[in-house]
Amino acid sequence: MRAKSPVVADVIKTLYRSLGMEMALRMARSLIEGYNISQRMGFPPSVPVPAQDAVNRMVLDLFEEGLFLELVEWLVRADRQGFMGKRYPIVGIEEIIQGMELEGYLLDPESGLFYEDPRRHRTPGWGRLKPGEEYSITLLRLDIVLNSRLVRGNDRGDIERAYDSLRDMVRRIVEKRRGRVWLWEGDGGMAAFHYGHPNMSAVLCGMEILNELLVYNMTANPLNRDMQIRAAAHAGFIRYTEDLSELQRSEIVKETVEIESGWTRPDSLSVSASIAPHVDGIIKDCLLPAEGDCPREILCYRIRPRAAARPAKGRGA
Repeated sequence: MRAKSPVVADVIKTLYRSLGMEMALRMARSLIEGYNISQRMGFPPSVPVPAQDAVNRMVLDLFEEGLFLELVEWLVRADRQGFMGKRYPIVGIEEIIQGMELEGYLLDPESGLFYEDPRRHRTPGWGRLKPGEEYSITLLRLDIVLNSRLVRGNDRGDIERAYDSLRDMVRRIVEKRRGRVWLWEGDGGMAAFHYGHPNMSAVLCGMEILNELLVYNMTANPLNRDMQIRAAAHAGFIRYTEDLSELQRSEIVKETVEIESGWTRPDSLSVSASIAPHVDGIIKDCLLPAEGDCPREILCYRIRPRAAARPAKGRGA
């Protein structure tokens, strides 16, 4: 986003019309500790700063500090929820939200936070997560069952088409619920959720992927066997980094992989105890306790008892 973007100009105008000088300064100080408009503009403390010039400088200062999104989010909260018990109708707030959409950012109605529009940009951090900061994240791990057998028994072109279809399916379903695909390898990957209702989103995505894969196997799968996956949803805190190899070494990622690889059956979704209490009752009724002597408290969703083998089509099984 550019400092001369139309939405930046709209925010300057809106801030001047909707907030007095004192409230505008309180807003700036809530985002930049100790913010002093007189020092920023080179005015002696005894000389009043012209209000319109001050507001213009506040917005540009916040923009240069990388806090413009936080500024717009503050205005949305002031308009819809108020600030310190008082409502502040923000003139033109809907136009500002539309302007943010034109700049490639969507407003999450649940949290009141902006995130990048996946139709424009797809960064793992939604355009908002900052390296080194810790965030609450829900992960969904997916793995193709008997990947090596599928690869050995089918033409390379069929494998590429089938695996591309699965990857595209996963990305579409995940991004529909404001998630991001963090890792993708030949035989599976991992998606992350942070906005909206991340725990429910991860569980619903896992269920939808299993169900859509069932339909794909019956109607479009070019392979000599059904594709099966194992999926696991788990939540916790992670120190964000743009280094994918470092992400894979984080504790929450390791725990999610362990749940998927060690305690999840084919054609199933495992839901960890960190997520289960936050799942809607109707969805929870579809989940059953994990079988066997699993040391973790896990609930499972199964799409079917097993995947049927398909005609060999002249290739090895």
